[in-house]
Amino acid sequence: MTSSATPKFSVFTPSHRPRFLDECLATLQAQTRSDWEWIVLLNNGARWRPEQPDARVRVEITDSITGVGAVKARACELARGEILVELDHDDLLAKDCLAEVGKAFEENPEAVFVYSHTAQITEEGKRDDSRFNEAHGWRYEEVDVDGHRLLQAISMAPTPHNVSYIWYAPNHVRAFRKDAYEQVGGYDATRTVLDDQDLMCRLFQIGDFHLIPRCLYLQRIHANNTQRDPEVNTHIQRETIALYDKYVEANALAWTKRRGLLALDLGAAHRKPPGYLGVDQYPGDGVDIVATLPGRLDLPDDSVGLLRAVDFLEHVPAKIPLINELYRLLAPGGMLLTLTPSSDGRGAYQDPTHVAYYNENSFWYYTDNQYRAFVPEIDARFQSSRLVTYYPTDWHSRNNISYVLANLIAMKDGAQRCGGLLLV
Repeated sequence: MTSSATPKFSVFTPSHRPRFLDECLATLQAQTRSDWEWIVLLNNGARWRPEQPDARVRVEITDSITGVGAVKARACELARGEILVELDHDDLLAKDCLAEVGKAFEENPEAVFVYSHTAQITEEGKRDDSRFNEAHGWRYEEVDVDGHRLLQAISMAPTPHNVSYIWYAPNHVRAFRKDAYEQVGGYDATRTVLDDQDLMCRLFQIGDFHLIPRCLYLQRIHANNTQRDPEVNTHIQRETIALYDKYVEANALAWTKRRGLLALDLGAAHRKPPGYLGVDQYPGDGVDIVATLPGRLDLPDDSVGLLRAVDFLEHVPAKIPLINELYRLLAPGGMLLTLTPSSDGRGAYQDPTHVAYYNENSFWYYTDNQYRAFVPEIDARFQSSRLVTYYPTDWHSRNNISYVLANLIAMKDGAQRCGGLLLV
């Protein structure tokens, strides 16, 4: 391929530490597809040139650009290829990585994002056997990659829960269509961490993610990895939750619509959001289904992908029949998003129409087999996606009106693997 030819793939790599860039280039030059360009953005004073010139390599000095989001946005702005591929400055690609990515996009035209399994290597490029906690859904297996025996991590499925948390989100290789990237507004140039989580959530809302079940990426683990800095890691953990809270409902709604499932807003006479069918016991604006829960709704089993229950659970006295009916409606992997005045504060008791009371512990009986065993009437089996008590506003805090947020995933046959503690 000549430098004037339009590449299929634009691989981009910001770097403030060019030590491994020659290895990165070698892994690109070894690809079974040659129709790529490599955009290297050097910042923080880093300088590098390939030892052997390659017309496909484009190096730009970006010392004046601060923040990883801004640097990646600049890289994608320069990209000429229709498929953008992220390669960190210390990582390596399997030889057929680009070929497999291209094939995946060709065979899955609805996919906007493609990713793979990954394996870790040491600073010296040797096999790394460290693992994440398998109790949180991680799985590992031996694999041969270009003649090397490695331990690959089996990537999680692209569920709303997994995409919303960077801990479980699609890992490298990460590749996305340039037109989809531009449609969602690209990288957030203001972000200093979690630029990938933010972008993936927005991409997930417009199209499918596709997993290539092969190890195509080798991730180097060493002391200079970003997450190894305690202060930075603390910021990442805090921001991960903030992004989850920002995007999980929209992610779940997009997942629901792509699968032809229903999204129901319970108690819809109050503030029904777009995209939902409203359920309420009385007719009114925003009410599409008039029904009194926990009575059985005239909908098939497994027909709902998302249930929104905001300021609702406390109005239904029969708690177990209610949760059982919501579970019946949900498809495998569907989500129940709840927000309820907590009995840890005054809000649960102050309203005379409140007849059921919840706090964080109330949801243990639906997510933990040790507690479910005490209540054999419970059919529902959920995995906790997020469980927290907080004050929605300063006004709620001043008046001691705390809320419990419980986001739950329906664990039925066919539900895809989600990160986090399963029923125990």
